[in-house]
Amino acid sequence: MIDKRMLTDSVTIKKPVGEDDWGKEAYSEPLLLSPCKFDRSFSHSGSGNHRSESNSSTVIVYHKYCPVKLDKSFVGGVVEEDGVSYVVKNIIPQYHPLTSRLLAYEIEVI
Repeated sequence: MIDKRMLTDSVTIKKPVGEDDWGKEAYSEPLLLSPCKFDRSFSHSGSGNHRSESNSSTVIVYHKYCPVKLDKSFVGGVVEEDGVSYVVKNIIPQYHPLTSRLLAYEIEVI
């Protein structure tokens, strides 16, 4: 298990709940995920005019320190950290190999 002192980040996550009156995506109230670990990654591929950027990152939430229940309904939602918004692409629950107890959630964002 990881030491809580290594979990220095905090983010909020919002679940998509449909559309508002103007046809824009509406989200639920923000849920605070703290403490957690936000592993940011930035990559560029290609060259010249064919250059593309991929900013896929992972938020790791340890259930022991942040007892929240995340499910597939959060996919398509928004994770916000320091005023920057990321779209949730996948949520992967991680289980203990012997006891099948939930250890953490990996939230893949772009």
